[in-house]
Amino acid sequence: MKWGDTDLIPEGGGTGGSRSLQQGGAAVQQASQELIEVARQRAADVLEASPGDLVFDAGRSAFAVAGDPAAEVPLAKLAEPERLFVRAVFHAPGPTFPFGTHVAVAEVDTETGKAVLRRMVTVDDAGTVINPLLAEGQRHGGIAQGAAQALLEEVVYDADGNPLTATFADYAVLSPTEVPSFELADMATPTTYNPLGAKGIGEAGTIGATPAVQNAIIDALAHLGVRHIDMPATPQRVWNALRPVSGAGPAGPGEPRSA
Repeated sequence: MKWGDTDLIPEGGGTGGSRSLQQGGAAVQQASQELIEVARQRAADVLEASPGDLVFDAGRSAFAVAGDPAAEVPLAKLAEPERLFVRAVFHAPGPTFPFGTHVAVAEVDTETGKAVLRRMVTVDDAGTVINPLLAEGQRHGGIAQGAAQALLEEVVYDADGNPLTATFADYAVLSPTEVPSFELADMATPTTYNPLGAKGIGEAGTIGATPAVQNAIIDALAHLGVRHIDMPATPQRVWNALRPVSGAGPAGPGEPRSA
């Protein structure tokens, strides 16, 4: 794949919106189909047959005359001496809308304020999935990132505007040992906006996991009278939210306070 050279790619909309497969993949499919038709015409000349009588065998990557498999010509042969070339542009009629549901189970230690994600069940519908392994990896990584945003991740500045979380030594993230094995349910509703039926998957995990985890933490504390905690629900914020309902009152001078 190449980008950034307008001699090779004269037009484009840039990268974004989790659209590699639904835009780029659809363009590749369209170009492949058009290339086969160009090759079909050349094969007809080589085999001295009508283009309509030719059958393309994808496994053998060759054209053959229907009813006479011995009369065939491979694509590689058809690309000599002049290469096979087409330029295809795919235009989607509009954006696609993947959807899903995330359910989180969280446990909160009311003595320390630490919240732990115990279970995560998700359904993410990205339409037709071409590569299940890559799609599952996208979901796992996104869910972990979304959960970390609800639990820990935060950019903090001091009173003078200096960043206090400038490195991974002081910017908290979740490690693999701090998340459960995610339970992924499959569902596929193909879109009609591209011939592959594919929708986006890149941001699915982050979109659903963050509010699911945050809501699970609030729900775990609801019986104690806590109805809101600013995200991320760090142990300090949870602990401070519990002080009024526990009768401890707000944090005093020198005691931990909410950022």
